[in-house]
Amino acid sequence: MSNVYQCSQCCPTSTFVPGWAIQTPTPVCPQPPVPVTPNPVIPSTSSLPTCTPLQVVQPTPTTVLVTASIASEAIITLPVRALEIKNIKKRLKITQSRFFNSPPPVAGVPRDTPKLFLAGFVRKDIQFCQATAQTATTVQGTINDFVVDVPWSCVLNLGPTIIVPPTHFGQQLEYEFLSTTTLPTGFAPKDKLICGDLTEFNQISTEFLNTLPTVSLLFSQINEMDEALDRVALQGGPFEEGQFTKIQEKMTILVQVLLTFPAAIPTPICD
Repeated sequence: MSNVYQCSQCCPTSTFVPGWAIQTPTPVCPQPPVPVTPNPVIPSTSSLPTCTPLQVVQPTPTTVLVTASIASEAIITLPVRALEIKNIKKRLKITQSRFFNSPPPVAGVPRDTPKLFLAGFVRKDIQFCQATAQTATTVQGTINDFVVDVPWSCVLNLGPTIIVPPTHFGQQLEYEFLSTTTLPTGFAPKDKLICGDLTEFNQISTEFLNTLPTVSLLFSQINEMDEALDRVALQGGPFEEGQFTKIQEKMTILVQVLLTFPAAIPTPICD
């Protein structure tokens, strides 16, 4: 049999809590999931405004250097609440580069100018902090990563000064042969019906296969401003801290592309 000696003075019933443990962050209360709305996509149909490039230079007869500033705006929805943005890595992508040559001049008809359709997206890798625990003076969190594609598009008016290979048009030409037939009763015996043969169809079809210029991206610069739209105070945290999910983004994209045209095809001369 063993005797257990207990002393109320040596073994107090209250638990000692050190000072450092009082400031230990407490877990954030579970929050309802944030409804994620679709991020912007390229519309299937739209009326695109025409903008004037900053510079259009023709270094050689078969190349055109185009510098343009393109404005873009989007609202990005993060998958979870963010405390602050840590970094945003960006990369410009071009998905469409279509050159439209102006039609040949026609007397009395206004002449259009060449156009360059550019479209693509900016791949944005958003790194942000998500709060997981907080006290009145501290916030503990984790770093999250979110990738989103922000679309952009522009139609550049290249102006009337550049000289590019002409666009050749296909054509269809019909021709007929002279036919002489005897007239029915009621006409003089010496009279004949002279006209084209209605029983035949003759045609010459001409087809030109024009070559589109190649477009190369030489330089790009992205200047952006991002601002939270739905920021609310962080409950139980420092008074100046807040969380948000929606970001309004404005960008100006400075881009320089080089158009390279194939050698001009001489126009055939018909005798």
